[in-house]
Amino acid sequence: MKAAVYYGPRDVRVETVPMPTAGPGEVVLRVLRCSVCGTDKRIFAHGHKNVVPPTVTGHEIVGTVYEVGAGVDAAIAIGRKVMVATVVGCGKCIHCQRKQYNLCDSFTALGYDCAGGFAEYVKIPAAAVAQGKIILVPPAMALERAALVEPLSCCLSGQEYLNAQPGDRAFVFGAGPIGLMHAAILKARGCDPVIVTDVSDERFAGIPKDDPVLPIDTNSIHYNEIAVFACFASNLQHFHQALEMISRDGMWDRFVTHRL
Repeated sequence: MKAAVYYGPRDVRVETVPMPTAGPGEVVLRVLRCSVCGTDKRIFAHGHKNVVPPTVTGHEIVGTVYEVGAGVDAAIAIGRKVMVATVVGCGKCIHCQRKQYNLCDSFTALGYDCAGGFAEYVKIPAAAVAQGKIILVPPAMALERAALVEPLSCCLSGQEYLNAQPGDRAFVFGAGPIGLMHAAILKARGCDPVIVTDVSDERFAGIPKDDPVLPIDTNSIHYNEIAVFACFASNLQHFHQALEMISRDGMWDRFVTHRL
């Protein structure tokens, strides 16, 4: 099969590599779409401590089931359209017991610690399959939409801390794809106004002219006691929430900027 093999910073080569095969509990997918995450760009430019070359990166994966190993749930049938959740927990720590796999101290991730989706086929490890990381996609959903579920799930994970309510004022710093997804979620939840800012004017090129960018005085963050939270990645419930949001609203199509 063909794969984009990462050999180190700024060194990716399209090569013929061996096809993966499914062992017990494993699943091989035929990759139909794999979005490029900002982290993928950073890996390409600078490397990553968990990405050991030569390897294949890419974790925002949509495809069809190609091969199923022994012991896999019958719902994951050959030919079924699916997507993949990225983070795989150790299964033993307190966070994994709570199904907070993204907080596991020794988690692994597809496209980082094992081969990812910038290839024609990808093998999903047994631990990932057992933790429900293969998610069924509605047959009628466009592939490009399904490929947006992983980044949107990360936004939904972060917004759990916010508990945004109708009428809240929201401020988003960063007008890249993730920032604009946050803004879209906040608008859908009734926040008004939703303010987006960025250090780069180029980031605003895709924002409609009739949806103005408003300046903000950073003193208001302090004196109005605006809360700031941080989060990392997402969990399965966020993937399912994102899948449901994308399946019912065509607005998400505008987040697909390039097709290769």
